Amino acid sequence: MTDYIKKFEFKESPKEITYLEGVPLELNEDFVFFHNKTKVRKDLTSLQYLFKSYTQNPLLALGIRDSYLEEELTDKYLMVIFTTSEIIKDTNKIISGYTDIEINKGCFYLETNSDYMLLLAKDLEGLHSGTSIMEEILT
Repeated sequence: MTDYIKKFEFKESPKEITYLEGVPLELNEDFVFFHNKTKVRKDLTSLQYLFKSYTQNPLLALGIRDSYLEEELTDKYLMVIFTTSEIIKDTNKIISGYTDIEINKGCFYLETNSDYMLLLAKDLEGLHSGTSIMEEILT
């Protein structure tokens, strides 16, 4: 058994949480926050500066190129992906596994694996909640 956290204790308990076995997120200096809408950008500031407190430099928050994400997917969700510029090139492939997920207003879906942390929301309320949980996890 590894020393990685298997279960996380949240300040406020999420409505639903499922832990899956697998390899944890493996951070490196190439990780950046990517988003699909300009209105999402503001919510990433606190996450960027969280890293500044450790590395002395805030992480970038970049828009996902149109060529990396189908229009129907960008219209369906507000999304934040914490990953590398190499992995983000497969955004359509990453998101295709989540196209059937129903997310209620004010709620979010967050999943992490060894390559990325993915946040999906239908509205800004869900996005705010999701970025708060991301910040809690990354702290």
